[in-house]
Amino acid sequence: MQASRRESPWFVRAFERIYLHVYPHRNDAEAEEHADLLCRLLDVRPGQRVLDVGCGAGRHARALAHRGLRVTGVDLSPVLLEEARDRSPGVPGAPTYILWDARDLPFRSQFEGAISMFTSFGYFEGRADDLRLVQGVARALVPGGRFVVDYLNESAVRGNLEPVTEVAIGGLDVRMERRIEENGPDGPVVLKRVQATHRATDVVEADYEERVRLYTAEEIDALLEEAGFAPAGERLGDFGGTAFGPDTPRFVRVYQRTR
Repeated sequence: MQASRRESPWFVRAFERIYLHVYPHRNDAEAEEHADLLCRLLDVRPGQRVLDVGCGAGRHARALAHRGLRVTGVDLSPVLLEEARDRSPGVPGAPTYILWDARDLPFRSQFEGAISMFTSFGYFEGRADDLRLVQGVARALVPGGRFVVDYLNESAVRGNLEPVTEVAIGGLDVRMERRIEENGPDGPVVLKRVQATHRATDVVEADYEERVRLYTAEEIDALLEEAGFAPAGERLGDFGGTAFGPDTPRFVRVYQRTR
């Protein structure tokens, strides 16, 4: 069992409980800051249904549920889904969390809105897998339903890439090494090796490499259009509503199902 897990794709191995320690700022407080803009972009009302694709530990699902929405989160990490359930007792609307591969979503016209937060696709072997994911989101939405995509900003990554960072997080020393691989079969990817070492024991708690496709803004638009979406708003550069530009930290855009 252990050997087969080591041989699994990085996105199966990386999202263990250690992920919550490596990215502590990706928390409920941050999700609450995003939630009102998400509701406006999705144009949803209390009681309507929202799909959270790659929900992780459920921070955005909870924030939207607190605003009266009925949220279903899907993720491939049993550990993070367990964390999501543990953190959700008493949340209005009782978000539902499902273990599922987002490339094969089982839903048909069940949601008024959908979200993909903090670069939750682009992990797979090729563009075809990313297309499968967004096509599944289109099928999951009712006609006219909206989908908010939050992705990295390719030009900002290129301009601000730090080859190495070392930070102390809790009892861990975390080292991140980053580089861009330009000649991937489906375009460039950004690679980030994450090593987390327990400071007191010197035990390596995590050592894995993340691989995320470097889609340009135009390429994300083209991918969504191919899946049956059209833009329903301008590109944004963060969740404060800043206009998208070459140096903004994120790519955020809302799309609408057209077919």
